[in-house]
Amino acid sequence: MDTNKIKRFATEARNILKTGIAAKIMTLGFDRKGNVAEEHRPQLMQGGTLWNGKLYTEGFYHQWMSLFNRVQQKGINEVYEEAAYTWFNRLCAIRILQKNNLCSPVLQYADAARTPVIVDQARQGHLPPMKEDLRQRVIELLDDDTKVTEQFALLITAWCHDNPIINQCFGSMADYTELLLPNNILTEGGFVDMLNHTEFITDEDFQSPELIGWLYQFYISERKDEVFAKKGKFEADEIPAATQIFTPNWIVKYMVQNTVGRIYLDNNPYETALQKKWQYLVEPSENTPAENILRYEELTDLKVADLACGSGHILNECFDLLYDLYIAEGYGRGEAIENIFKHNLTGIDIDNRAKQLTTFALLLKACQKDVSFADAHCLPHVLAMPKPWNEEKNGLVREFLPHFFLGQEDQTHVNELIACFDLMQHADSLGSIMKFELSDSTRLLVKQTVEYWHNQDFIPEAIRTQLSAFELILALTEKYHALVMNPPYMGAGSMNEVLSKYVKKNYEEGKADLFSTFMMLSIDRLVANGKYGMINMQSWMFLSSFEKLRNTLLNNYHIENMLHLGPRTFDELSGEVVQNTAFVIAKHKSDEGGVYFRLVDGKNCTDKKDMFLRALREHTSKVYYQNVFQSNFEKIPGCPIGYWASPNILRIFTSNLALSAVCSPTQGLATADNARFLRLWFEVSRSLCGFGFENAASAARSGLKWFPCNKGGGFRKWYGNQDYIINWENDGYEIKNFYDEKGKQRSVIRNPK
Repeated sequence: MDTNKIKRFATEARNILKTGIAAKIMTLGFDRKGNVAEEHRPQLMQGGTLWNGKLYTEGFYHQWMSLFNRVQQKGINEVYEEAAYTWFNRLCAIRILQKNNLCSPVLQYADAARTPVIVDQARQGHLPPMKEDLRQRVIELLDDDTKVTEQFALLITAWCHDNPIINQCFGSMADYTELLLPNNILTEGGFVDMLNHTEFITDEDFQSPELIGWLYQFYISERKDEVFAKKGKFEADEIPAATQIFTPNWIVKYMVQNTVGRIYLDNNPYETALQKKWQYLVEPSENTPAENILRYEELTDLKVADLACGSGHILNECFDLLYDLYIAEGYGRGEAIENIFKHNLTGIDIDNRAKQLTTFALLLKACQKDVSFADAHCLPHVLAMPKPWNEEKNGLVREFLPHFFLGQEDQTHVNELIACFDLMQHADSLGSIMKFELSDSTRLLVKQTVEYWHNQDFIPEAIRTQLSAFELILALTEKYHALVMNPPYMGAGSMNEVLSKYVKKNYEEGKADLFSTFMMLSIDRLVANGKYGMINMQSWMFLSSFEKLRNTLLNNYHIENMLHLGPRTFDELSGEVVQNTAFVIAKHKSDEGGVYFRLVDGKNCTDKKDMFLRALREHTSKVYYQNVFQSNFEKIPGCPIGYWASPNILRIFTSNLALSAVCSPTQGLATADNARFLRLWFEVSRSLCGFGFENAASAARSGLKWFPCNKGGGFRKWYGNQDYIINWENDGYEIKNFYDEKGKQRSVIRNPK
């Protein structure tokens, strides 16, 4: 899969759709700010709607008013985004289904005039199921060959509602979305034309359940850039775009095989066929002691989750491994898939769009193994955040609960669940890190009641809309055998007030970053001897702000193995700012050594993979570190995860005084804006640079602007890194007078003499 081509397709598609929708909404009477002049508002009349001097159906009036209300509520730019994404995800999903022979080719062109098959079939009398009034409207439109776009909008909307996979994965569209189908959707170079004739997505790509996730990541990449360019704290609706990134597949396989796969092998030590298949499985330094093995009775007992599942690429790999386990134990394909969806696999994400795509990807994978799942009779267990409880609309939670529980609740149950619903008011900021305090009896009652309602033929609307909230409560109070995830990365300084306060109160050791919060969450959500695999930033291994986290992990749990990836793990990200590590931690203490792989020198993601596989085969020196004891880390001040430290290095720390016992290291010069104040020596004319001055006074008298600055840099054994010069004109006047908007000096200058 060429992700560069897929990125180009997704970003071009987003711009085409947004531009088309912006133009379309102007034709509906809105200006660029979302305002509507009185003369451009539709008027409801007996028998229809009068708008711009023409008569439309009554349904048009309600659609237009729904659009107007949404624009007033969210703003016109947000409506552009919503509509563009709605059409993007559904039409991409339809094309993927077509390429997998899971639906008729409704988007393909039937003729040279670019008439979609769905329109051509309708003209021949073959319409998708729809309400009678809508059917009559379509039939009237079909007589007018100039209104192909309007015909297509109505037909494809009805088709989406009727198709089980699209409807179950993405739900119904807002009633105004049909109005916002761009007028250029079917023209040459329009979005449907792109889908039908793209050179950026191959037939092989269309077979991959991961394609929809890649498309989404690149679709929101511009939105991510906009969020980061804004700087400051992330609002709740910005968190998904700011924190989602697609994990390289081989790293996902490593995490899944060394959590779920290892648990299975611990219980089935004589299984060899599967073990040979799992090429990223790391053999432990020693056999796991019996008391540290996680036992389970049946495969259906194994509970596996990704609590920050994004578009589902990790869950897809979990599905594949679990499916292989079931097949190896003699289950049929359909039974294996149903068990995985019903009993084994759970996904949770803060972003409802990601939840939709995860559901689609898993259902597509199921259909590829057993086409009977194309009717969506059995869905994967994937959850997003529920909408906040609306007292004005729904009344008090206290008054609702007796209806939900059919009078079986007591006051303890009610009080505990009121607290849960109060916490979920902030679910859009907190996501999976919410801690619900439920007694065993309350949780059991919730579980039994949810199962009861799911088995009913009719569910009252008030209860149906809240079932997802109760399902989330159950999922976030479940204990899992294995967790696998790439959690969001967000430093404490970028957290909004709600998120920051909650993390500090509930995840003290992990408060420095959201990824470290998820590290502590994972321990909390595992059963004893459970395992979690994670990829995150390597900063927790070394920085002082994560020292409490390291102490907690090293004193209570066991790092079974680790891939120290370093920079250049994600080919989509340039530079060395994002430096990663992937690892597996077991929820027990252990005297066993861990296995570590030092892959930091890999030039790119593929190079790191090759280094890892070679080290697994050959135990390559300086890459493969076996039998590393966690107790060694405590010999170094701050307990950094210095797995590569030799016995001689460790002896230096245990036998000598620390530098901190002699003096206190402090920060040197910090410009606060390197791009402004620093240059590489070869970027500036030699005549403007000053070398060899003994003090600040003589440098100032020289009248020169640029002077040497020892900034540090890459590894040099003896000497080097004399790369930078700094603007120190007039004794550093400009840098000394560099203030923020509050009048505080931004630069840090020490010992200026």
